[in-house]
Amino acid sequence: MRAPHRSLPACLPALRLSLCLAAAALLLDARACRAEPLETPREAPLALRTGSTETWRVATHPVPPLVMDEGGRLRGFSIDLWNAIAKDLGVRTEYRRVDNLPALFDALSAGRADVAIAAVSITAEREQRFDFSVTMLETGLRIAVRAAPDSTGSATVRALWALLGDAAFLQVVLGIGALILAVAALVWWLERRHPAGMVAQAPPGRGFAYTLWWALSSLGAQAEEMPRSPAARAITVLWLFACIALVAWFTAGLTSTATVERLRGAINGPQDLPGKRVGTVADTTSVAYLADHFATPVAFASLEEACAALEAGTVAAVVYDAPALAYYATQADHAPVRLIGPAFNRQAYGILFAANDPRRKRVNRALLALREDGRYDEIYGRWFGSESGEAQSR
Repeated sequence: MRAPHRSLPACLPALRLSLCLAAAALLLDARACRAEPLETPREAPLALRTGSTETWRVATHPVPPLVMDEGGRLRGFSIDLWNAIAKDLGVRTEYRRVDNLPALFDALSAGRADVAIAAVSITAEREQRFDFSVTMLETGLRIAVRAAPDSTGSATVRALWALLGDAAFLQVVLGIGALILAVAALVWWLERRHPAGMVAQAPPGRGFAYTLWWALSSLGAQAEEMPRSPAARAITVLWLFACIALVAWFTAGLTSTATVERLRGAINGPQDLPGKRVGTVADTTSVAYLADHFATPVAFASLEEACAALEAGTVAAVVYDAPALAYYATQADHAPVRLIGPAFNRQAYGILFAANDPRRKRVNRALLALREDGRYDEIYGRWFGSESGEAQSR
């Protein structure tokens, strides 16, 4: 016999219980999903996300030790810093080497370069034409002089030239010359009339030449013969005293001028630059500084040419960017120079962009990140080895 079927009202309680259990299970699962969201993966570095498909043209020019060209291979502080920035930005670099700072500006203005980096000081005048990054290096100017101070002999030669260029001194010399001619003519006239005179038997021209030589020799107490006539001897006594006074005057003038020249040649800081001829590199902030502080700037195409002029003595000192001068002073393949005092006229270097270039913000973020994570300090220490961000000579 088949079991009797349950009636529908008898099955309802069991069905309701099953539905409630299923709904509760679904509700708990939904709450668990909301309580444990999926973890968002960390964003990959920009260099990995971009795949380094973007190429930037970077203009630069040699300014040791920031940029150095060693057989076509660029290296230096600015190069290492830019390579680190480019790596973080995920861009390739195509360096465009130029010869000097004006050419660097021209390359950027003409669109032949996207970025420029070397040793470009941030100034208000340049900011009107271009945009700068945040500061990449704080530095200043320094003074270089010859390693060996001027000797007494060279100071004396300069003093003699200074005296010869003095109008008052030349007038005195001309007066002494006229006095010598007068003494020579008077002694010649007296001695020619004396039977035993020095030039009694000589022709007039030859006799006057002899007495002129005698008068000049008397200045150095080297006269070998004395006049015979009483009047000429009296003139001789007076002339010898005059010679002593003239020699003493000339010696004192030359000595004092040489002392002044040595003192003027001593340069111990920026306060000693006014009135001096000072070498520097053309089209740099150093030229404006020297002109504004009453020195005479002598601009050269390169630091090497300026220091060569310093060695030759055509300029009294060289003023230029502190890192470049400090590096130059440590090299042994040129005439030695000596650095004077600490850096002055503080200034900052920046990376250069065309006006309103959106790349600037990307570079700023990368440069600030380098400073924050310590990589900037590593690059700086590699080239300057002192307190980060401020280039001092060692």
